[in-house]
Amino acid sequence: MSDDQRRAELSRFLRARRQRLSPEEAGLPHAERTRRRTKGLRREEVAALAGISLPWYTMLEQGKEINVSDQVLDSLARALRLNADERMHLMYLANPRAIELRAKPSDDRPAVPPSLTYLLDHMPLVPAYISDEKLNVLAWNPLASAVFGSFESANRRERNMLWRLFMMPSSRSLFVDWDLVAGSLLGHFRAMYTMHIEDVCYRSFIDELKEGSPEFAVWWDNYEVACISQNRREIAHPRVGKLNLETKLLRIEDSRDRYLNVFIPDPNDGSALRLAKLAEETSVSITT
Repeated sequence: MSDDQRRAELSRFLRARRQRLSPEEAGLPHAERTRRRTKGLRREEVAALAGISLPWYTMLEQGKEINVSDQVLDSLARALRLNADERMHLMYLANPRAIELRAKPSDDRPAVPPSLTYLLDHMPLVPAYISDEKLNVLAWNPLASAVFGSFESANRRERNMLWRLFMMPSSRSLFVDWDLVAGSLLGHFRAMYTMHIEDVCYRSFIDELKEGSPEFAVWWDNYEVACISQNRREIAHPRVGKLNLETKLLRIEDSRDRYLNVFIPDPNDGSALRLAKLAEETSVSITT
């Protein structure tokens, strides 16, 4: 990411977070909450809450080239009520040289090593797939296709989990709490996008989603950032009924931002039995 790109992204992030936070949430006195025309907090209010000067904060939010200390960023994070993911996002955008970036292996490595496809094939009772930083599904086991919809017959776009959630009605209807799932994946995607903002493939993909999904366009502009590695998926499966799955997202070492996604069924509500039934049906259909 170039410095200009990073500063522009920092400007968008700070403005979005400032406009999101209400005076009440920020703890401002009642007298300062009345007769407001500004959505969220004013710049001077953020500056005062963070203990920094208004001109300095204004330059930072406008994307000007200024040096920022970790202490000042901590103060801003507290003033804007940022969570841990948002704080790390702020740190990376404002002072990337203070963040130890992972070394990337050379591009001549295979997308998914044979050892990992072997691992997927030998996980017959849990859906699992490997994804990249753009949420593209690169490899999967048969049960993952049986649960989430065929990856084999999908085109390149349809093998992206964010695309599936916002652009494919069949995938959207699969998740009982669609908005929570979509929000979680979008937050993860946004954090990855910031790390690779110079990648033009991101920009074209985002533009396609914004054009095709009004919800995505609104949510993208809301600028939520979250890197959630563990949460639950409640699925209304058309063949076996309700599946409660616990998500495990595991970074694959020595890879180019590859992740192993594993979905573990609830052993107490019948999900494990229903998933085992689906696995058996899938195995029979493959062998026949």
